[in-house]
Amino acid sequence: MTRHWTNYDNKGDKLIAFANGTLYKANPKPDEIDNIVRDMQMNNFAAPGLFGIPADYIREIRLQEGNDYIQVMFGKDSEEHLQIKDEATRQEVFDFLKDHLPGASYLVDTYTRFRAAKKPMIALAVVAVLFLYSLNVALRLDAGESVMAGGRIGGLLLGIASLGVNKVLMVYGALIAIAGTRTTLKMMNPPVVHLIRIVR
Repeated sequence: MTRHWTNYDNKGDKLIAFANGTLYKANPKPDEIDNIVRDMQMNNFAAPGLFGIPADYIREIRLQEGNDYIQVMFGKDSEEHLQIKDEATRQEVFDFLKDHLPGASYLVDTYTRFRAAKKPMIALAVVAVLFLYSLNVALRLDAGESVMAGGRIGGLLLGIASLGVNKVLMVYGALIAIAGTRTTLKMMNPPVVHLIRIVR
């Protein structure tokens, strides 16, 4: 059985196929797509640039609502993205794999607000700690104290602090604003991830 999906524009992967228990993708020139599909239907998978992942290697497939790709997790810690801009085609590919991969188990993982914002919250906390340290050093330098720093990170922070209190406030203010915005956006839009897990 060979099932394929083609895309002739410049956005997304040009060819995605499932044949002989293997998931394939390729990005040939548009005028070469039909020839490769014809070869695959004749059981010829020797086209240059044709990348295949045997179904036995696949661990998990993820489709996050709002993303324009499908994540395929395979091997020990490898992953491949199937870039599919068209939402209907993306869903069709996902549903096909859900129905045809041996041992496939389907579930929906809906994130809580806290879980969705966990990483940017950690980043915000780290930036806040670095800000307080750099501000302290900047204030000490302005007071005429001598400050020593060890290591690359210490040297970098000392360099920022040596720019003066106003520059420290500007640099870290921007970083805190970025991290705070990301945290807020993540909390407002927690992801919904559709998962295919392969049970062997």
